[in-house]
Formats: sequence, structure tokens, C-alpha cells
Amino acid sequence: MLRKLSPITDEQGNTVEQIRAMRTMVGGGGTRWYLSWNPEPRTAGFAEILVRTTDPRFTPRLAKRVREVAEQGDATLGLDAIAGARVIPQELFLGPSKDPVEIRVVGPGFADMKTLHHFADRVKTILLATEGTWDVYDTWGVSGYQLRIDVDEDKANRAGVTNADIAQTLNAYYSGHHLTTFREGDHTVPVYLRLKPEERQSLEGLRTAFVEGEHGKVPLNSIATIVPRWEPAKIERRDLNRVIQVRSQVEDGVSGNDIVKQIMNSDDMKQLQTQLPSGYRVEVGGNLEESQKSAGQLGLSLGISVLSIVFLLVIQYNGWAKPVIILTTLPLALIGALPGLWLTNNALGFMPQLGILSLFGIVLNTGIIFMEFADILIKETAERENGSGPIHGLTRDQFRNCLVDAGKQRFLPIFLTTATTIGGLLPLALGGGPLWEGMAWCMIFGLIIATLLTLLVVPALYAIMVEHLGVKVFHEAQERGGGIAAGGVSAAAP
Repeated sequence: MLRKLSPITDEQGNTVEQIRAMRTMVGGGGTRWYLSWNPEPRTAGFAEILVRTTDPRFTPRLAKRVREVAEQGDATLGLDAIAGARVIPQELFLGPSKDPVEIRVVGPGFADMKTLHHFADRVKTILLATEGTWDVYDTWGVSGYQLRIDVDEDKANRAGVTNADIAQTLNAYYSGHHLTTFREGDHTVPVYLRLKPEERQSLEGLRTAFVEGEHGKVPLNSIATIVPRWEPAKIERRDLNRVIQVRSQVEDGVSGNDIVKQIMNSDDMKQLQTQLPSGYRVEVGGNLEESQKSAGQLGLSLGISVLSIVFLLVIQYNGWAKPVIILTTLPLALIGALPGLWLTNNALGFMPQLGILSLFGIVLNTGIIFMEFADILIKETAERENGSGPIHGLTRDQFRNCLVDAGKQRFLPIFLTTATTIGGLLPLALGGGPLWEGMAWCMIFGLIIATLLTLLVVPALYAIMVEHLGVKVFHEAQERGGGIAAGGVSAAAP
């Protein structure tokens, strides 16, 4: 199917191949070869095809086309719909390696499987009725047709046959018993003993099989009854409790987290939860659970960082006024960062969040440098003037001129620092790939806007604090000669 879907016709009428290369793995997903890809464990009914396209622009189109043909077929290409299998084309992405929608139905301990299946099927019905979802399934899958060997203990004991003997014999007949290894040059070939293929395809061969006991071989049907029945192909547990996970994919442009929240708040789900037996529960999993865990950990780290910054600023300035002014620069970073993500079509993922945290540190540094330089200019001017103004002997105009001069003199160093940082981020923004582009654009836009606003907002807030709230610029210590040794005491302007 993939080879037939690969050729397309471009705008010039030329035939172009969409697929450059592909590789197939059957029976499991192998090792983790990509950060956001969770490989499937060994499963007989699983296969994975990794496709590399000739152009990244073809990837979304090819994934959509594969899904359409797998579900509906294509008569023009001679392709029929694939029945009896789930075909899930997925583009590689950065983020949690979980399904976008996952809701768990959990029962206590050895919970009744029929009850679990009943409520899991109701959750699947709600998901199927929700717009924007497809490929709704549960992790237990369809029941498998299995043969149960009910051993008559009395007959088996008289024949000298144990349950282990029966299991080993049947395993040798149908799966194979390893006898030896044959070496052929540099290669080793395992040798197994088992029944012929035609004898392994019929139940009659199982009924007439012989089992080796202490008193010789006995027919299996003389000591056991073979009962065919449907049983769950897989039983999953979580925290020692049986659990069925109902999952689904989402259409392009639809948020899986929004769908899960919508379902959990729906009337049908609330009604289902009221009907759950004691000990049973329905809980959220998948991307939403991972996002909530990450947000909690990130929030804790951010809280510790902010408290540490505030603590250090209070110690440095011996008060609250200047730290408050400096901390007001933090929202200025978001004014540029968030629109930058929107303009460049990048999501607010984990890496852009790290970029915003880094941006906070850069903006705080800019505010601290400006405040320190402004204090030096104010102190030097106050010592030189030795006037009688309300602000350390300076008039309002003299004080404001000091702030303006500080902004002018620090503008070039701050601008050069910002420009070099942006220059270092541009290669990541233009060619860093999905992992770095969002973070780089977030920091670039945030730096541009925050730097300009910092040089305007910080002086304005500083002037308001000093002129109207009586905040001290620096502490005053009078010497015996009456001059200003370490500054003056600021007072509110009349």
C-alpha cells in the first residue's frame, strides 16, 4: 500500500516520490530510538513501519492518505480497506509519549472482569460519540479463543502424570523443544522438536496427543478435558489493581486534553461514576496526566526559584521597594514571548517554558543593572549638588534627569548584550528543528520587547516609588563636617 501511495504528481506535472526509505519491525517496537516515542513491548500482533519522506511537507499529507486508504480503500489504486487490524499513521512529535486521550477504569484487586468490561465499553461509547476522536479502543483488546486443559487429578495421579509434564509436552509439540544448536560456518542454527505443521493446525491432534508419565505414555484425553472458550488476551494491572485503559487518537487541530476534560465533565460520565460499584473508579491518564505531573513539578521549581530571587534581592537592597520594582519586569517578558510563539506557530511546550524561565533571569539582570547604575548617578549628583531638594537634596527635575541619564548610558551596553544573545539564538530559531525552534523564538521576541519596556517601566516605577511613596534611594550618614558621606534621606515631595 505504501509503495502505491508514494508517487504523486507535482504542479509541473512531474511524478515525485513521497517516500525516501522505510523499515519494518514485526513483533514489537524494538528499542527507544526517538525521545517522544514509546516502543511497543514484544507483541505477536504488532508491526511498526517507519517511513522517511523525501520532503517534510509530504509527511502530513501521506499520513492522512494512509489513514483514508486503510479505512476506506482506493479503487483507483486497487487497494482494499484493511480489515481486522488497527492502522495508526502518526507523525513524529515532541511531547509526552502517551496517547492524546486516555481514560482508565480501575477495579480493586481481582476485580470482576465482566464489570470492568461493562464500564469500559460505556466509556468507549462516550468517546465514540465525542467529535474529534478516532481509533477508539481499550488496552485489553478483543478476547482470544483459547483452549483450557482441565486435568482430572485422580486419573493423572494414577497415570503418574503431573501438570508440569502436561505443560512441557504440549509446549514441545506446538511451540517446540530446543534440542541442540547446529553450527554452520559463523552461524548457529537452533534445532527444535515439534509436531508437523499439518498436525498443529487441528484440535484432533491435541486430543490424541500422548503425555509421558511415570508408567509410560498415556493419551491426553484420558486424563484431561479440553475446553475451548473465549478469554481476555491480556489483563493489565496498575498498583496491583486490574485496569482497562480506554484510548483514542484525535483529529488534526483538536486538543486531546480538552477532549478528556470535556468527557470527564459531561453528564454521561457523571452518571456513569454514580453507578460504579464500591472500589471501582474512573481516572484520567495519557497526555493530560503527564502534563499535570510536569506542571506540578515545574510549578514547584518555579516557586522555589522566585522565592530565592526575592530573598536575595531583599538582602541586597535591605528593603522591599526596589525588589518589587525589579520583579515587575517579569511580566514584561511574557508580553513579547507569548505573541512570539503565536506568530511563529509554535506551541507553549516544555522547551518554550524553559525559555521563558531563562528569559526571566535575563530581564531581572537588566533591571538590576539599571537600578544599580541609577543609584550611583543619584548619589554622585547629590554629593556634587549638596542642595536642599526633597529627594536627597535633589529637586524632582534633577532626580528625573539622573534616571534619564542612567537609561541613556546603559542603553548601549544593554542593547549590545541583548543583540548578541539574539544573534546566538537565531541559528536555533531558523534551523534548530522542533526541539529548539519554539524556545528560541520565544526568547528572541521576549528579549526584544522586555528590553525596551524595561528601560521605560523601571525608571517610571522608580520615580513613582521615590517621589510619591517616600522610598529611600540609599541610606544617609552625616559626618562631623556636615557633608553627605553615604547618601541622604529621601522624603515624599510636598
